Formats: sequence, C-alpha cells, structure tokens
Amino acid sequence: MPTKEELEQQLASARKDVEALAAMAGERTQGAIADAESRIEEVTAELSDEARELLEQARLEGQQWRGAVEDHVRKNPLMTLGIAAGAGFILASLLRR
Repeated sequence: MPTKEELEQQLASARKDVEALAAMAGERTQGAIADAESRIEEVTAELSDEARELLEQARLEGQQWRGAVEDHVRKNPLMTLGIAAGAGFILASLLRR
C-alpha cells in the first residue's frame, strides 16, 4: 500500500497534468477562436466586395433603363402621356375603394 507521501506526490503530479491539459486546451481554444475570427473577417470582406459590385451593377442597369425610358418618352410623347394618364386613372380608382 502506498504511503501518504507517495499518494500526495501522485496527487500533485496528477494536478500538474490536469493543469497542463487545461492550459493546452485553453491554447487550442484560443487558436481556434482566432482562426474563426480571421475567417469571419475574410468572409465579411468578400461579401462587402461582392455587395459593392452588385450595387455598381444595379446602378449601371438603372442608368441604362433610365436612358431607355427617356429615349422612349422623347420619341413617343403622346403615347407616354396616355400611359401616364391611364395609370393615374387606375391608381385613383384603386385608392378610392
């Protein structure tokens, strides 16, 4: 049977081992958290770049549509006026109900 001193030594050794394992687990966790934060930043930057590109594309398409509408209005002013009057009449009828 082990003596009291041997048991205390084994207990102290076990405590050191547990402390070392806890420290290793803490380091790994911190490393994993740092990696995850870094990846999140990368993905966010990529999404921001994609969002800027989509916004620019939408802006350009809007400008193209605006130009096309302006050309159509210049070429067909009476038709445009008729369409606007019809749309106004329909909208007024719907809102009156």
